[in-house]
Parts: sequence; C-alpha cells; structure tokens
Amino acid sequence: MNSKEIGLIKKVAEIFEKNRDHILEKWIELVKIENIISNDVELGYYKDGFKKLIEDFSFYLKDADFEGYYRGNSELAKEIAYNDISYPKFVEAFHLFEDSYNDLLSRNIAHSELLRCLGAIDKLHHTTISRVSQAYFEINDVTVFALAKLAELRDPETGYHLERTREYSVMLATEIGCAEDFVNNIYKVGPLHDIGKVGIPDRVLLKPGALTDEEYAEMKKHPVIGADVILSIIADHHISRGYLLMAKDIILHHHEKYDGTGYPCGLKGEEIPLAARIFSIVDAYDAIVSKRPYKPALPHEEALKRIKKDSGTHFDPVLVEAFFRIHEKLHATYERYKEDFKFGVKVR
Repeated sequence: MNSKEIGLIKKVAEIFEKNRDHILEKWIELVKIENIISNDVELGYYKDGFKKLIEDFSFYLKDADFEGYYRGNSELAKEIAYNDISYPKFVEAFHLFEDSYNDLLSRNIAHSELLRCLGAIDKLHHTTISRVSQAYFEINDVTVFALAKLAELRDPETGYHLERTREYSVMLATEIGCAEDFVNNIYKVGPLHDIGKVGIPDRVLLKPGALTDEEYAEMKKHPVIGADVILSIIADHHISRGYLLMAKDIILHHHEKYDGTGYPCGLKGEEIPLAARIFSIVDAYDAIVSKRPYKPALPHEEALKRIKKDSGTHFDPVLVEAFFRIHEKLHATYERYKEDFKFGVKVR
C-alpha cells in the first residue's frame, strides 16, 4: 500500500474503534438475512470471529501495524478450522463486511476520498482472505496428518499404515451409507488413532515378543494419552462440533469391543461411537496383514477368518457384513501400498 492508502486505512480504523458494536450488529444482521448461519452454536462462532476481526482492525491498523492485523487473521483461521466452520460460508459472510460499515464511512469520510478509501479497504480484504485461506488449509490438510505421523515414526515397520487405514475407513463408511461429512471427517482424522503411542516407551512399543501383563497395561494407556491431546485442543478452543470430536472418539475408543470387554472404557454395542467401530475393524485388518515387531505379516484370507470369528464379540456384526462385501477392494489397496513401500516410492 502507498502512504495515501495507509493514511486512509488508519482513518477507517479510528472510525471502527468508535463504532465496534454497531458494525458487529449490522454484520450479524446481514448474515442472518442471507441465511448463512444454520444454528445458534454456529452463530456464536461467527459473532466471536467477527468481533475479533473488528477489534484487530481497530487496534492494529490505527497504528498501521498490518503484520499484527494479519497475525490476527491467521488466529481467526485456526478457530474456523478447529471448529469445523464451513470455509466457503465464512468467505461468503466475510464479503458482507463492507455492507456493515459503508454508511459509517459515508458519514465520516469526505466524498472526495471515499472511493479511494474503499479501494484501499478492498485491497486489505484481499490480503485478509489470502492469509485466512493459507492458515485454514494448513491446519486442515497438513497439521492433522503431521501429528499422526509422530506416532508412526516410532515404528517404521508399519509403513503406510496411516494411509491404508484412512482409505479402508472411507471405503467401509461409504459402503454403509454414511453422510459425506462423516466420510470426509473419518478420512481426515482416522490417521490420529494411535497418536497416544508417542507416550509409550520403546521397550514396550517395539518389543519383538509377547508383552508381559505389566507391559500390556502400559500399552493400553495409549488411547487415553492420545485423547488427552485432542481434548486439550477442544477445551482451549471451546469446540463443540466438527472433526476433532470424531478424532477424540476414534482415538479413545478404537480398542473397545462390541461385547464390552475392550478398553479403556468397556463400552459395548452402539455405546461405542460409529467412527470408532469402523476404525476398530480396519485397524485390526491392517495389523493382521502387516508385519509388526512381534509377528510376521499374515495372508488376507487369515484376516478374513479372524474378523469373521470375532463378529459380534470384538466387532459390530453389521460392519463385519459390510467389510466382507468390500474385502477385495481393501486387499487391493493393501497390495498397492505394499508395492510402494517395497520400492521406497511414495507417489500420492
């Protein structure tokens, strides 16, 4: 921005500082008219986000601190991502921002400057959307999987386990007719299922033989360790919806058993969240057919026998039936990743 534009932005920031409540009320009114907000919970997120954006605009830009303002934009993007707010809907709402303050600018800025002022604000908004977009998609598409990789890196023998199980879970969820949002979320957060293993000692996690009772008790702590990580994020950001809630369900409950004999909570039947019941099967399948420190890889047919045998005890019988309808596709996915691992090639 040139010095004239910066001067105009500083003037607008001063106007915003004196009229924060008016702008926020007007903005929310416009968003409601356009039916962008679907419920009171979502309305709360929008109000908090808009309030922060207006406050940051006033606080930072009255002193021409553009980097401070853009840092605030990135923080706002994190809240949008953590709370699973629809990004297209947020952008749509953001574009109503101008309509919430146009009358104030008309009354407080000379007509000869107004057009240039609106142009400077438009330039600022373009950068805001760019910063928000970058932060939002980095969180959603990179951070979740990078966090999941922390656990897998402890055990290199499980090559592509995260990639395989996320694909298996999507296939199984699709086969039973889960909604698109559910399928997208399980793909996104399924790889987090074993993040708690970062807290398990190598002597237990990588032991080549059977675990002692004491070691097994140590291993069984990993769902709670992992869930605590996600719960801390949920608490810090006051999250009440979205993909991190499914992440918590999968992490904490994918070792529960349908008959109630699993861990850590001893849930049974449909008390176990659906996403965790799905992941229980696909995780078990991949563990059976893959080499682990304590066992060799077993054939696909052996995995089918074991899963069928445990239908109704370990696994949800309805999901087992669906698993058998698509087992050939699952096996083909395993073989495809097996070839990649064999040749050290990752093309996805």
